[in-house]
Amino acid sequence: MSDIYEVKLLENFIYDNEELEKLELLTNDFNIFTALNIINDELKHSNFLAWLLSPRETHNLGDYFLKSLIKTTIYKISKYNNYTIPSIFDIDSWSFDDAEVLREWRNIDIVIRSDENNFVCIIENKVLSKEHSTQSRRYKNIIDREFMDYKYKVFTFLTIDGEEASEEEYISLSYEEIVNIIEKITTSNKDKLGQEIIIFLSHYTEMVRRYIMREAEIQNICERIYKTHKKALDLIYEYKPDNQLEISEVLIDIIKNDSDLILDDSNKKYIRFLPSDLDFIEHEGEGWTKSKRILLFEFRNRPSSLNLYLMIGPGNQDVRERLYNTARKSDFKFTRENKNLSKTWFALHKRRSMKIDEDNYNIEEIKDRLIKYFNKFKNNEMKNIIIAFK
Repeated sequence: MSDIYEVKLLENFIYDNEELEKLELLTNDFNIFTALNIINDELKHSNFLAWLLSPRETHNLGDYFLKSLIKTTIYKISKYNNYTIPSIFDIDSWSFDDAEVLREWRNIDIVIRSDENNFVCIIENKVLSKEHSTQSRRYKNIIDREFMDYKYKVFTFLTIDGEEASEEEYISLSYEEIVNIIEKITTSNKDKLGQEIIIFLSHYTEMVRRYIMREAEIQNICERIYKTHKKALDLIYEYKPDNQLEISEVLIDIIKNDSDLILDDSNKKYIRFLPSDLDFIEHEGEGWTKSKRILLFEFRNRPSSLNLYLMIGPGNQDVRERLYNTARKSDFKFTRENKNLSKTWFALHKRRSMKIDEDNYNIEEIKDRLIKYFNKFKNNEMKNIIIAFK
């Protein structure tokens, strides 16, 4: 490749590039959290959440955020093994003026205790780190021992995508749900909050969406720029393609080219589909995909692994319960059939993870492995799952 050709590539990339200008507008705004470089700092995220959760802090929200978070958590479950939980109506009527929010108490990220309401809640927060093998169980045992006389105990596992903890008593919560609560609070309480607090909360939600949840608009613009100016970007940055994006594109192509499968709403992190043989199930879902399908297979695409789940999404509870009960009565052994059906998303089945070696990444090798992985699943487990529901 000649020097003249390379210079021309760079000129084309820089000159009159509307997509690049749009990306710069989206990412150049000052943000206090990015300026302080705490994007992936778990301790700082926990400190911020503890500040919001404390009714006596300077945000002027009282117990509004605390109540909203607990109600969101409790709403997600229909039954809580071995523990008594308050109802949403209980939480709404309680005052948490006495609530104490503890940080790193016995190494637990956040502990919320209210003696007046006989209530304790813990939040185990994971941004980049993973759950240690016995961590959740150990924290649960500590709470059982130290708060033996408390009537209500709630265990929350907070991750970027709402992953499940190893202990079934933990309720999964995602950062998207946290952001949604904060944005709702900011809108509904703007007359009560000072302008400084509103800006502070807005900076936090913007930072989470952009850098932790990877905001969709920014992702789409980056993808278009890369596809249009790939060679120029390779020259400037020695650009390494987004592994997750490449893997998602391979999976989407596999699904699209298979006449037995239907591709549903998908993105870089979540690739969803359904065998056409199961598309007779009522489309009565709510708040998940545009198709309103309740039952979907979902690849969860992570930098170092690829996991495949069969999900029962939110929607018509009668349909959800029929799917759940049908699975439990079938001859096929669903991996999570013994867990209780939650009110929103429920992982009924999980296939063994496919590991991705980030240090020795080769998309052609990955593509071959993906095809073999998918074909093996389709010709074995998927066939049995179709039979179970039909």
